[in-house]
Amino acid sequence: MSNTVWQFTNQRKLSKKEFLDYFERKVFRTIRKHQMLPSDKIIILKPSSNINTKVLKAVLGKKFQVKFTSKPNLSSDNLSQLSEDIFKNILQGNFTSPNLTNKPLQFLSDKEIELYAKLTNLKGSKRKQNKKIQTLFEKFLKKNQDLELNIVKAARQIKIRVMSLPQPIIFFNL
Repeated sequence: MSNTVWQFTNQRKLSKKEFLDYFERKVFRTIRKHQMLPSDKIIILKPSSNINTKVLKAVLGKKFQVKFTSKPNLSSDNLSQLSEDIFKNILQGNFTSPNLTNKPLQFLSDKEIELYAKLTNLKGSKRKQNKKIQTLFEKFLKKNQDLELNIVKAARQIKIRVMSLPQPIIFFNL
C-alpha cells in the first residue's frame, strides 16, 4: 500500500483515509462501550489549547454538540498520559490507578493523536511529558510497543479485582 501514514505492531498499514476512520471509530466505540455519552448528548469539555482537546472536539463535533466549561463531563486525557500517571504512581509506591472513566481518548496514544491532528490540520500544544518516566518507557518500548496500553489494561484489571474482593467481616466482643 502506498501513502501509508500508520502501521500497527501486526504490520497492518493504513492510508490517511483509513487512519482517520480508524481513529474516529475508536473514539466513538470507547464512548459507547464505556457508556460515556451524557443523557442530553451534549459533550462538555474543559477549555484548553492542548492538542488532545482540539482533536477530541473535532471528532466529537461530527456527531454531537460540544461546549466548553470549567465543569466538563468528558476528559481529554489519553493513553500516553494515563500510562505515565499509573507508572509514576507505582514508582512512588502508590498502587492506585487514576480514574479511567469519561476519557474517550484512553486507548489512543500521543503519537496517534498528533498524527490525527496533522492529517486534519489541527493545531494545539503538546502535553508535557515526565522526562524520567519517558526515559524508562523508551527502554521498554523496544521490546513491547504496546507498553502504554498494557499498563492501562493491567491497572484496570487490578482495580476491578480489588473492587470485587469480599469485604472482611469484623466481629466485636461486647
